[in-house]
Amino acid sequence: MTSHDVRDMLDLPGEAAPRPAKKQKVAAPRPVLKGLAREVQNLGGDNPIAIVPEVTVFKKKRFGSRKPAAKWENRSFKNSARDDQTLVLRHWRRKEESSAAPSGEDGATVQKNEEIEDSTFAKYNVQVITPNYDDEQYQRYLRSEDWSRDETDYLISLAKEYDLRWPIIWDRYKYQPPAINLDPQAAEVAIVTASKPRTMEDLKARYYSVAATMMKVNKPPELMNHAEFNLMELMTNFNPSQEANRKAFAEAAFHRTKEEAREEESLLIELKRILARSDKLAEERRELYARLEAPPSTGNIGIYTSSQGLQQLLHQLMQVDKSKKRKSLMGPDGASPAGPSGLNQQASFDRRDSSVRESISGPSGINNKKGPAQGPTERRQLSVEEELLYGVRHFDRITSSGPAFRAERINKPITSKSSIQQQKMLSVLTELGVPHRLTMPTFAVGETFESLLSGINTLLDQRKIADKIQGEINTLKALKQQREEMERAAKMEHDEGVGSGDRNVKTEEVEREKSAVPSISGRSGHKRSASVMSAVSDKSTKRQKK
Repeated sequence: MTSHDVRDMLDLPGEAAPRPAKKQKVAAPRPVLKGLAREVQNLGGDNPIAIVPEVTVFKKKRFGSRKPAAKWENRSFKNSARDDQTLVLRHWRRKEESSAAPSGEDGATVQKNEEIEDSTFAKYNVQVITPNYDDEQYQRYLRSEDWSRDETDYLISLAKEYDLRWPIIWDRYKYQPPAINLDPQAAEVAIVTASKPRTMEDLKARYYSVAATMMKVNKPPELMNHAEFNLMELMTNFNPSQEANRKAFAEAAFHRTKEEAREEESLLIELKRILARSDKLAEERRELYARLEAPPSTGNIGIYTSSQGLQQLLHQLMQVDKSKKRKSLMGPDGASPAGPSGLNQQASFDRRDSSVRESISGPSGINNKKGPAQGPTERRQLSVEEELLYGVRHFDRITSSGPAFRAERINKPITSKSSIQQQKMLSVLTELGVPHRLTMPTFAVGETFESLLSGINTLLDQRKIADKIQGEINTLKALKQQREEMERAAKMEHDEGVGSGDRNVKTEEVEREKSAVPSISGRSGHKRSASVMSAVSDKSTKRQKK
């Protein structure tokens, strides 16, 4: 159905109104893209890439900060490492805000006397510390038949001046012994002694011996730290002949030809090959010794006489053969290197072997990388000096309590005591200036601390006994003094009682005589009654009792 049929059905006129004309778009001139911009535009397709235009800024600021420029000033400085302190130099330094000089009333700047700063490179002038000694120490420790005191002082001064640079010291060493004047009257006649030729090794040996001896004198070896002890041992064990041989060997190595260098290289390769095979040869030798030294079988062979016994023997031999084949496939240790058992076994071998010992006594690194895990290597035996230095101890047997930490063993004498006894021991240690707990003590320090604790225990026990005896002495003295006072008081009372009794007896006799005289003469005196006589007798009895 067309539009004409629709109009006919709706009774519409045949010709419709003309359509409004479309507004034609004015085609703006498109920018012509060239080069890389056109390629990017073509890659976009229907969805072109939005290119943000660059915003131009007019006269962009060059510096973002508005701070004023830093001010510099020409300061004077000197170098304290120089012997001549009169030399004053100048350099440019940034001027500090706080150091700005104030201005006076007339506008002139007031100059203040600032201290001249020291050079920043003066700290690099490190002086070598040389040994110092006096006459008594030299005569007692450093006296030598080959070296005089003047020559030793000359060597020490050169070592300090040239900072122990031995080639320069040996080049500048020109010691001239003092002249010997045989005739005191003739001052112009003297014998000049020729100086002894000294090699660099002789100078080193004399200096190292003096330095090591003075280190021991100034600080005992047991009080030195690890670095000081190693330095002292290095200087003490210096061997001039070995040093001379080393230099001669090094000089000969510089003058060798190409053929000699190739021969030495081939010898080194052969040595590495021998070291790589040494482990395998040792394993074969060990297996051969085990076969040769096998103990004779003492078992009963009667069980193998029957067919069942022979069958059992055949089965055992087959099992042994299979185990040998499996061992040859898995490795010399009977375990696969990649398996967990091989790792555990290797870890058990290497647990107590340091890398240094493996490098000294073990095979070369080539064999370790290519071959399987090796067995335990022989440990290097330490010398007596090394055992003393590292604190290695050997014990014949272990006690029933088993091994224990050294710190627990040291603190056990303190913790086993009562709280009062612990306070007393800690107070004694504080008074002596010894710490209560030692930090990583060595065997010698532990032994010394244990002896100190035993001495403190003995001291406290003796003090306890002394206090007890002193208390008993004080008690006995008090009892003795009390007894003496009682005896003195009793004696005084006895003397007073005897004197009063004599006086009473004399008084009674006088009274009796007086009473008897009038009775006899006139018999007219007063007679005493019975009550009076009884009272007198009672008084006399009381006096006698007293």
